[in-house]
Amino acid sequence: MTELTAVELFAEVHEAGLAGEAYRALLPATPPGPGQQYGFEVDLDRCTGCKACVTACHSLNGLDADESWRSVGLLIGVGAGEPYHQTVPTGCHHCVEPACLAGCPVDAYEKDPATGIVVHLDDQCIGCSYCTLTCPYEVPRYNASRGIVRKCDLCRGRLESGEAPACAQACPSEAIRVSVVDVAVLQAEAASGTTLVPGAPPSSKTVPSTRYRTTRAPTTDVRAADHFVVRHGHGHPPLAVMLVLTQLAVGAFVGNLVVSPARVTGALLSLAAGLLALAASVLHLGRPAKAWRAVIGIRHSWLSREVVAFGAFASAAAVYAAGVCFGRGGAPWVVAVGVVAAASGIAGVGCSVLIYAVTGRTWWRVRFTGPRFALTTALCGMGAVAATTTSLVWPLVAPTVAGLAWEASILRHRRRGVDDDLARTALLLSGELRRPLVARLVLGALGGVAAPLLGLAWVGLVVLVAGEMVDRWLFFTAVSAPRMPGALR
Repeated sequence: MTELTAVELFAEVHEAGLAGEAYRALLPATPPGPGQQYGFEVDLDRCTGCKACVTACHSLNGLDADESWRSVGLLIGVGAGEPYHQTVPTGCHHCVEPACLAGCPVDAYEKDPATGIVVHLDDQCIGCSYCTLTCPYEVPRYNASRGIVRKCDLCRGRLESGEAPACAQACPSEAIRVSVVDVAVLQAEAASGTTLVPGAPPSSKTVPSTRYRTTRAPTTDVRAADHFVVRHGHGHPPLAVMLVLTQLAVGAFVGNLVVSPARVTGALLSLAAGLLALAASVLHLGRPAKAWRAVIGIRHSWLSREVVAFGAFASAAAVYAAGVCFGRGGAPWVVAVGVVAAASGIAGVGCSVLIYAVTGRTWWRVRFTGPRFALTTALCGMGAVAATTTSLVWPLVAPTVAGLAWEASILRHRRRGVDDDLARTALLLSGELRRPLVARLVLGALGGVAAPLLGLAWVGLVVLVAGEMVDRWLFFTAVSAPRMPGALR
């Protein structure tokens, strides 16, 4: 007797009028109880990589032509002495501790307390795309035409009606189903250092609810088919500009407050840089008119805290500049406002560091991002003071040289190979991004060393800031992001 293929069996079930019964088997018998939630259960042995789940999800949810909420990755290698080839369907993992929800500055995510489904609230979203950085699985996808992020909601409307999600219902081999999982079990497994599949980020980051099952013997020789591919990331130009200008503004303000608090030029320069930075940050949003919502998540989002801190800095800096312009620079209240502005600005830079550190990317950890942002703040601040007071030019040279040498030291990680995140960054910087890196180092040397030695303070400041802009662009493009094997970028 000829064995039918998965597609032939799928067609036979429909022709026999048994589809409803078959689809109900893809759902749990009862809804989640206390301490439980829904989660995808994927039988990897059944998956053929046909991508019917991707197509069904796209069709049912009415996604745009270039939009996808599911992907099918590929694992290859050698297992038990035999060639290993395994496709891995991936969607949202509806995590127990969703990083997208924790990082969102506008509370555009909610986790259903009864089902555990993580839902994105499209109307609330401002399109900042921060959730695409905080999610270690690259699940939320930014939709440029709509100006918002969107993601899988486990077809919760279908679940409420007793229907299986589109991906599960369309799979001809029934490799995807929905099950009820115990949250405590998921947390215990995640704490033990597990990953969903080889090459996936550690589950301890967000405690994903998806369960991948296979009868194949575990092996350490399996990796993602694109493991050796090193790709650069998105440059986020408005964010690069915003980061540099906020750090310039804070550095210039603090330097002016210490060296020459009554100087009008210094006060206005720092204020202008701060206002330009805030304007640049709005350009990054898909819905800039709703930028005011960014403070909503202040209880849990470092992005919201950054917005509040820099908003306070700009407000206090404006009052301080007004006081200085009217000749009241020495007045106690003006000095007090200056101290508040400096403190809130420094706090804002600290928030900027933590915004990226919490994403889990190695190159964005505090030990790398902290010194980088602090150096920019100090160097740009010193450059601004030198330009507005025609003094303190020489002190720029030593920290500039030390900072550039520290930045270039990342290249030593190339020897570690692509298994290391910092090595991937080093390979990008020494290969595809070599020219921008050289430009950054040259601009830094000209602005922080050559120009000060020649007494060209204003020229030095402009060139120094330009070099920092390139560095921030590299900060985004050269980072190695965690992801599911073969997931879309």
